[in-house]
Amino acid sequence: MGLYSDLREKLISGYAKLSPQMQKAARYILDHPNEVALRSMRALAAAAGVPPSTITRLMGAIGIETWQEFRDHYQTRLLDQPASYAQRARETQSTENDANRDEHLLESIARTEIDNISAAFSPDLSARMIEACMAIENARHVYIVGRGAAYPAAYQFAYAYRLFRDNGVLVDGHSGAFGDELRGIGRRDLMIAVGAKPYIRDTVRAVDFARSQHCPVIAVSDSDVSPIALEAMTKLVVRDTSQSFFQSFTAALSVMQALVALLVARGGQKALQRISAAEEQLAAFDTYFEN
Repeated sequence: MGLYSDLREKLISGYAKLSPQMQKAARYILDHPNEVALRSMRALAAAAGVPPSTITRLMGAIGIETWQEFRDHYQTRLLDQPASYAQRARETQSTENDANRDEHLLESIARTEIDNISAAFSPDLSARMIEACMAIENARHVYIVGRGAAYPAAYQFAYAYRLFRDNGVLVDGHSGAFGDELRGIGRRDLMIAVGAKPYIRDTVRAVDFARSQHCPVIAVSDSDVSPIALEAMTKLVVRDTSQSFFQSFTAALSVMQALVALLVARGGQKALQRISAAEEQLAAFDTYFEN
């Protein structure tokens, strides 16, 4: 998969210099690599919402001369995937006249969410999660931001993280203090940003501000070229595919939970002692109902 990886890196690194139409095509290709392997150039262009000539110009920009040469790399990648992945391009069934449509829809939802999570724990993403943990462990402060539908994933990480580390800052903007919570952020700190399209303006602005202060960013997002991931130090790209009208954050939440678990596992006795102390404090406040 080396040649495919090279093409992917060229699309990402050159993304900012592309025209808007070429960016649109590049993003679609980055987010749907299997489509390149399985469709004609015209069908791919139609799916991306651009004319075929845009695909041709995009290939030229990354040094590829023919469509067949371009598609060969993606077909090789697809053949290298486990069979279970290659067979998971499922569409929601048409169940309008199906007496068991509710059951079939629930089955389809379950398959989709399982596929989202499975992709999030691929070898590549797992390696990036370990890389992210190493950066978190060495940060002075860890700022966590995720607005809108991404907030539960950001909040859960922040809450669990603060049970065993005292340098976490949840940037949630309560009482209009969104900007205040980022005061003092710098190169010794780290930001974890969670978001998917449509991107919340506050999250994008927080990431842009972190970058301006030379603070590295870990992005948990739906694309390598999303506005919060484009220049991130570590990109944890997860699927948000959903059978509902609303995108799914199941995979993003799973990744955030996995980061917490990895950090605790790597934290040794010190982490366990802090969690024990946190539990004692919660007990002192009679936090949990007991039967």
